[in-house]
Amino acid sequence: MPQIHALETVSLRDVFPNEAQDFTPWLANHLHLLESKLNLTLQLVKVEATLPEAGRVDILAQQVNTEAIVVIENQLGLSDDSHCLRLMGYAASAEANILVWVAQDFTDYHRSILSWLNESDTIAVYAVAVRAYRVADAIAADFQLVVEPPQSQPGATPTSTRMNTNTFYADFYRPVVAQLRRSDMFPVGRGGFRGRWRSFQTGYPEIFYVAGLSEGKALAHLSVYGADNQHIYHALTQHRADIDARLNNGAEWEEGKDYSRIGLRTEAVIGDPKPDLETVGDWIAENLVRLRDVVQPYLDEMMNDAATSGDNEDAEWS
Repeated sequence: MPQIHALETVSLRDVFPNEAQDFTPWLANHLHLLESKLNLTLQLVKVEATLPEAGRVDILAQQVNTEAIVVIENQLGLSDDSHCLRLMGYAASAEANILVWVAQDFTDYHRSILSWLNESDTIAVYAVAVRAYRVADAIAADFQLVVEPPQSQPGATPTSTRMNTNTFYADFYRPVVAQLRRSDMFPVGRGGFRGRWRSFQTGYPEIFYVAGLSEGKALAHLSVYGADNQHIYHALTQHRADIDARLNNGAEWEEGKDYSRIGLRTEAVIGDPKPDLETVGDWIAENLVRLRDVVQPYLDEMMNDAATSGDNEDAEWS
């Protein structure tokens, strides 16, 4: 009968005296231990990768199936606010789709923050607790999943892509946003529209170019919010004949109490069951630029006239 040894818990710092010099390199070389817990296939990109305005990422990786950016932040002790804040900064800088925080253990407070982030549909967040054990003369490590995003679709296997709304929309919009940036259209930011929607700057508060997926169709809109939304909308309708003609009479005009909008949508329902997402993304980018080129000159003229007429309360929209 083989000799059976008891597991003895060992302090992580006894095994890895220095987080940056010992633990991070070891974890980078053993990503396969994380893969089985996360149900992801990971490829190492770089250790201690420098991100503009956000410092260094412990480990930068990619999800092999989707090329989604994965940021891994690790620490040897109990989760703390410093590492939590750093993780958020890395996510914003890297435009990461997947965040993984590895620590010895997590407080209820930090678990609640990560769970709350998972309620959005733009990012997938994992918290993984790591333990070290001594088995006779050997050291063993074990990972336990503490926080995870919504479960993958039915039928997923351990080697398949984890597909949920957290990663789907981020993966879909990444090339769309990049294409629009090249046309000088810049996103409003993470705090604006999420999930099925992305918003882009017009140069004016509460007025956005909006990309969306709704009821199986793709949309490209100029959306006007705020107390003056109907005034601005009415002013734009004075140029409706020209706007409609330049948009091939395909524009939708909608006036509402809280917001009004002018936009385009695909006529056909996006393919089922597997749409050509690249084609859909190209349609959104091309039509949002087309809408901008047609509407922005009128919008600029209106806003400049309103600004020169005095305070906003006395502005005349014409």
